[in-house]
Amino acid sequence: MINQLLKLGALVATGRFLKPRIGGLLWLMAAWFALWFVHGEFVSYVQLSGDTRYVLHASLLKTLLYALSVGAYVLFVERRLWPKRVVIPPVKAAEKPAAPKAAPVPPPPPAAGDDGFDFLRDKPTLRR
Repeated sequence: MINQLLKLGALVATGRFLKPRIGGLLWLMAAWFALWFVHGEFVSYVQLSGDTRYVLHASLLKTLLYALSVGAYVLFVERRLWPKRVVIPPVKAAEKPAAPKAAPVPPPPPAAGDDGFDFLRDKPTLRR
């Protein structure tokens, strides 16, 4: 029983993870399949013709296109799923509230029997 619940939970979590990404992943897989197919056709042509001048270039281009397709996927699909940054606009000088210019009151010197809670005992809300 618990095993079935764990499987169901894993399936739901996977579905929730893949739902916003499924379109981009399908495009990525289609691009990879097209690259694989075109490169395979080129390698078959090279085997038949015996002209191996561009095999290294084709392999490097294939690897570069694989990397660019992953980069495009991250840029167009994953990037919009990242959390948005909240930009707080700076406060202009005219909008700043005017603070009263009162001299700070120094705290009273500690008493001989200060237990560290005297600052609470002197609050007006604690006095009745």
